[in-house]
Amino acid sequence: MWNSIYIYIEKKSTSRYSQFFLSLVAFIESIFFPIPPDVILIPVIHFNKNKFFKSVINCTLFSILGGSMGYFLGFFLFDLIKEFFDLGKQELFFYFYDQYGLIAIFLGGFTPIPYKIIAITSGYAKFNFIFFLLLSFLSRGLRFLIIGYIVYQFGDYGVQFIKKNKTIIFLLIPVLIVLVIYLLIGHA
Repeated sequence: MWNSIYIYIEKKSTSRYSQFFLSLVAFIESIFFPIPPDVILIPVIHFNKNKFFKSVINCTLFSILGGSMGYFLGFFLFDLIKEFFDLGKQELFFYFYDQYGLIAIFLGGFTPIPYKIIAITSGYAKFNFIFFLLLSFLSRGLRFLIIGYIVYQFGDYGVQFIKKNKTIIFLLIPVLIVLVIYLLIGHA
């Protein structure tokens, strides 16, 4: 089964509709789809190195567009379901998100935490939409740029490197970025 999925993705990534396919997956993944756009981005760049930058920009923009849709779903969802929850606990959640939302959005856009959850939660918490967009652009763009560059620069070896070092790329790098920013701001 996985082999046939791989063959399907490889075919789509080399077709003239590869950018459309990448856009579609990046968009719907940010709302509900369980497969991250990296699964499409990697072979698209691997088989079309001349489309490296276009693919990274495309993936980033459509991911953020989908995230915006998720944000607004969460934003309007609160009014529909608030009566089913203990609003006292909601206040604690909102306080937490006000304090740490910047970090949550950045890490959620970069790490294996599903971005769709961060997008919907940000809307639900009524987090500042402009900050949400900026942080999404930074984190998603950085994630896709790093992945794309590794594949573009190192080909098959880059693909294998990403497979073997997902934890370092998707967890350690963003946590280190947040830590460095915190240390710089904390000591400024």
